[in-house]
Amino acid sequence: MIYTVTLNPALDHIIETDGFNIGETNYYKNEYVVIGGKGINVSIILNNLEAEVLSTGILGSNNKNSFLEKFDENNLKNKFFINKGVTRTNLKIKNLSKFEETELNGLGSTVSLEIINELKTFLNDNLKSGDILVAAGSIPAGVKNNIYEEIGNIANEKNALFILDTSKVNMLNGLKTKPYLIKPNIEEICEILNLPFKEYSFEETCEMVEKLKSLGARNVLLSRGSKGSYFFSEKGEIFETGIAKGKLVNSVGSGDSMIAGFTYGLYKNLSIEECLQFGAAAGGATAFTEWLGLKEDILKLKQEIKVNKIK
Repeated sequence: MIYTVTLNPALDHIIETDGFNIGETNYYKNEYVVIGGKGINVSIILNNLEAEVLSTGILGSNNKNSFLEKFDENNLKNKFFINKGVTRTNLKIKNLSKFEETELNGLGSTVSLEIINELKTFLNDNLKSGDILVAAGSIPAGVKNNIYEEIGNIANEKNALFILDTSKVNMLNGLKTKPYLIKPNIEEICEILNLPFKEYSFEETCEMVEKLKSLGARNVLLSRGSKGSYFFSEKGEIFETGIAKGKLVNSVGSGDSMIAGFTYGLYKNLSIEECLQFGAAAGGATAFTEWLGLKEDILKLKQEIKVNKIK
């Protein structure tokens, strides 16, 4: 069984316009709302791939139905804990004429300690040896920044595989539990290691990854956007993975989809090369559609993905 944890979900309100200028009245021609949150995105992709997955986390009582109805529509198993207040709303303004995207991310309501404890108890009571736990995303107000350390410790106690995708101090604390996999990009690595964000050589990047491993990361999947990814294994191997080809429609959720595809490979006991192929294919399938990639698209794109072992 795969469990995903989303502590800070969001309703993504996406607005498409042919022109957007700060400080002026702007007009738009299309809008739509999708449920979001990194762990939720991971679980939906895994569900599309027909893996055994359960999505858990925290939702606000005032707008929980938008999520629960979508879960039912997608036949996604879920167990969310309901906090008094609202789940945050993120505004994403797409300027189609300039291929630009502006985001305004909401904060949502403060989460009570009682709700957090209920979630941790659920994980402690249900995780079993051999399960996979994916915890992803930011944390809401009211939650301590060591929450991923606490969740990772639960996974370790249950002998479950822990995958973590977050940033800054939340990642630093989570690394103490030695997660099986993290998926940062260069900017996020710079934040974690307190380094300037700039271009780094491959050799410098390798040194940065070794620092992440010294902090606790077992395997590092380094996302490089349109350039593909590098995978640094705990055995010292390095793999370079290409990308799928297609027309970019929506970049939101493509990184989460990469984690989902890789996790699917682990769930199926596939080789690292195939895990990386599924990761890149899932990321591409999502990037080429309005929401999240479907199984048939992922399987088709997987055939295009080339993985090269460089060490």
